[in-house]
Amino acid sequence: MMSVLVALIVAVGMSVSAQTAATQKSGGAAPAAKKAQGMVGAVTADSLTVKVSGKDMTFAVDPATKVVAKGAGTKSATSGGKLQLTDAVGMGDRVTVTYHDMDGKAHASEVRVTAKATHK
Repeated sequence: MMSVLVALIVAVGMSVSAQTAATQKSGGAAPAAKKAQGMVGAVTADSLTVKVSGKDMTFAVDPATKVVAKGAGTKSATSGGKLQLTDAVGMGDRVTVTYHDMDGKAHASEVRVTAKATHK
């Protein structure tokens, strides 16, 4: 009786492992994050265009997109916690965008301002 129970437990464990591996190979896992660095060419409430290695890349932005910039926490607090991308990112800023492909588009999960534009 004990050997039947052990055999059953081993079989179930192997089945779960096989299903997990199959799910990961078939795309069940989250897509890998990618990064792009460059200068902001255009910014709106729902998109960001960055010149990366001489080529424009446009990223979709939504309320889940994290924005990291000097002073962004203060701006967010003064506006009731609702910071728009355009409040922290401007034309000419240097940024690093962490993104992933979603439905054929590049979707930004994080926009980090590495240097503000110098306007003269």
